[in-house]
Amino acid sequence: MSKKEKTKEERLSETVNLLTQLKNNGVRSNSLGYLSLKQRLTAWVESGVPEDFTVPFREYGREAVVSLPRYNNRAAGINFKVKKDSEEPDLEISELD
Repeated sequence: MSKKEKTKEERLSETVNLLTQLKNNGVRSNSLGYLSLKQRLTAWVESGVPEDFTVPFREYGREAVVSLPRYNNRAAGINFKVKKDSEEPDLEISELD
């Protein structure tokens, strides 16, 4: 398969798939993170401009790390990662004497 720019139809199909996967995994479609992500994905469908970014999903204690490629040799992807609160100290386990 040769490396070509994704068509608008390909970008739309990938966007629908990503948003559906989020909803199927319990993310509400009216949550702030979902709406923000949907807005960015819609802009990518229209423009085709590649972008890597992070969207906070604070209500779930997570963040979406998003990669939107230009070419058809890579699929758009979202890693839905647990967001570590930087103000919370790391828990250390030590042996008790």
